[in-house]
Amino acid sequence: MNVYMARQPIFDTDNHVYGYELLYRSNGVQNQYNGVDGDASTADVITNAFFGLDIRDIIGNSKAFINFTGNLLKRGVPKMISPELVVVEVLENLMMDEKLLAACQELKERGYTLALDDFEYDSSYSQLFELGDIVKIDFRTPQKSIEETAYICRYSNKVMLAEKIETREEFEWAKRLGCSFMQGYFFAKPTIMSKNSLTPLPVNFMRVMQLISQPEPEFSDIVDVISCDTAMCQRLLRLINSVYFGVRNRVSSIGQALVILGLDYLREWIYLMGMQRITRSDNVEIMRISCLLAKFCKQLALMIPEARNDSDAFYLMGLLSMVTYGGERALAQALEEFPLTQEIKDGLMGRGGVYSDVFDLAYSYEKGDWATVDKYVEKYHLDSSAVSEAFVKCVKESERIRTM
Repeated sequence: MNVYMARQPIFDTDNHVYGYELLYRSNGVQNQYNGVDGDASTADVITNAFFGLDIRDIIGNSKAFINFTGNLLKRGVPKMISPELVVVEVLENLMMDEKLLAACQELKERGYTLALDDFEYDSSYSQLFELGDIVKIDFRTPQKSIEETAYICRYSNKVMLAEKIETREEFEWAKRLGCSFMQGYFFAKPTIMSKNSLTPLPVNFMRVMQLISQPEPEFSDIVDVISCDTAMCQRLLRLINSVYFGVRNRVSSIGQALVILGLDYLREWIYLMGMQRITRSDNVEIMRISCLLAKFCKQLALMIPEARNDSDAFYLMGLLSMVTYGGERALAQALEEFPLTQEIKDGLMGRGGVYSDVFDLAYSYEKGDWATVDKYVEKYHLDSSAVSEAFVKCVKESERIRTM
C-alpha cells in the first residue's frame, strides 16, 4: 500500500530552509488536512515519516516540525524521536493540566525544542508560554492579536515563526515584527510525498499488543511474532536506526534489535501502529515468501559449519528479502536505513561470501533455478535430501500466514 504525508518548508529571513512541518495526508490527491482524530493523524505522520519513508529524505539535515496532541504528549511519544530531528509543536487550545505541563517540562529537560502552534498570548497560558522556545503566530488572525502576541514575544525574548504568510506585504510586516522564521503559501505550498510500503498484518499486530500488555511479557514470544512479519521487522530496524538510540554496533538479529529498543519504547511503537488504524491489505503473499526465505536461510545456515552459530542473522537476512525486488540501486539505498551487520548487507547485495551464497541458494530454490541450487549444494557439500526436506518444512510453516 502507499503511505502519504506532506511537508511544508519553514524559512529564515534570508530564505534558507530551517525545517519542514510534516502534515497528515490521507491520499495523493487532496493536498489538505482531512483527518478527524488528532491522535490517529499524528500517529500516521510519525509512522509514515520514520517507518514508511526515510526521514532524512524528507527533512535532509534540518528538523521536522510535528504537531502532538495532549494525549500523545502525556504518553511521552515525542521521546521516541531524537531531539536532533524534531521540533515538538504544542497546540494552544490543549487543555492544560499538571500532567501535560510536566510532559512538556520533561521534553525541555531532555533537549527538545517546543513550538507553540497558532498561539495568541493569554495570561492563562503563562506556564506553557514560559516553556516554549518558538512561538508560531497565525497571520490569518486579526492584526491586533498578531501585534499583541509579537510584543509579548519580543519582551520575553521568544523566537517567533510567522505562519500562513500569503503575500510579500505580510512577509515584510512579519520581519518588522521581529519574526525569525516564516511559513506559508507565499514561499511554498505543502508537497505530498508518498511511497509504497508494507504494513504489518493485523493478526501479528494484535498478537504483539496482547503480549506487551502483560505485566511481564515473554520476550521470546514477542521476537517470534515480529520474526514472521516483514513489515514489523523493517519498521523496527528503521526505528533502531534513529539517532536517538545511538546504535554503534550493527544489528544481526531481531532479538538484539528489541534489546536495544527496550520494552517501554516497544509499547509506544506498537501503540503508534495501532493508532494508524492498520487494516488487512494485499501484503499476505509478500509476507509468506519473505517468511519462507527467512526460515529456509536459517535452516541452510544450520547445515553449514561456518554459518551455524549465526543462524539468527541468516533468518533476518531472509526476512528482508523483499527489498531486493527494487533493483540494486534501490536495495543499496534501502539498506542504509537499517543498522544491519555488513555481512547481512553483503548477502542481500550478492557480494559474495557465505551470506550471499545462502541467500542465493534459498532464493533460487524458491524460484526453481535448479542449476544454481546444484552449484551451492556441491560447494558446501550439502545433502540434497536434507535441503529438500527443510524447504518443504519451511513452506508448510510459512503457509500458515495465508490462514491468519
